[in-house]
Amino acid sequence: MIDLNSKLPYYSQLKESILNQINSGALKKGDKIPSELDLAEQYGISRPTVRQAIGELVQEGYLVKKRGLGTFVSSPIITGNANMFTTFAEEMMASGLVHRAKLISGCIVQASDKLASELMIKPGSKVFEIVRLRLANDEPLAIRTSFIPCDLYPDLLQEDLEDVPLYVLFEKKGLVANGSTQSFQAVAALPEEAELLQAEHGSPMMLCSGVAYNEKKLPIEKYKALHLGNRFRFTIEQSIRSPAALRQEGIMSFEQIHF
Repeated sequence: MIDLNSKLPYYSQLKESILNQINSGALKKGDKIPSELDLAEQYGISRPTVRQAIGELVQEGYLVKKRGLGTFVSSPIITGNANMFTTFAEEMMASGLVHRAKLISGCIVQASDKLASELMIKPGSKVFEIVRLRLANDEPLAIRTSFIPCDLYPDLLQEDLEDVPLYVLFEKKGLVANGSTQSFQAVAALPEEAELLQAEHGSPMMLCSGVAYNEKKLPIEKYKALHLGNRFRFTIEQSIRSPAALRQEGIMSFEQIHF
């Protein structure tokens, strides 16, 4: 119940109460929670207060709203470490989930100037374009599009691209991924993407784009991975550099910048 003498806002107390029920297992994945009106009456607070608590839990991925049906407990959030180079398969196994891939398409295209630059090949070179739907416990979670120079793996399309992780196949050819450069961007799902991910058109997504390279820093894959925004959270560890290090790198301190 709501503690009227607590310094915590009412919506925070309601949010914490629902989270405790989820974490304890009292509310399980797929369970429907009471309506805003029912919660307002149950806790003796206003509907706008309930709406704020529910809205934050939806935004943070603990609850999901289904139009015309109500609000439900969502699947557990998957946390990825953006500091480490890990594959989708490794992330799913670390979360205790059974992963698999469904091949959507595989073809050969000509590399545009931009793609050729990223893969360090000549413009117009032949490149495999492979689109796969990534699933965990049979739930669609991400769409990954891979661009791989044909010269690196001429018979790639003849391989099992659903049951065998791509980087496991790479290792057969001596293409050991040693790291990547990547960027993250919030986007809205296009109709065809939403259909594959069983989400609504315009649902929030996290787009991860990058280039994977081998130990010699040579690119072996350009990729775009579209993740369900309410299922993933990426963590990044940061540290502050000393003023001396900033000066050595030619970066001015805040006090030196004139506006």
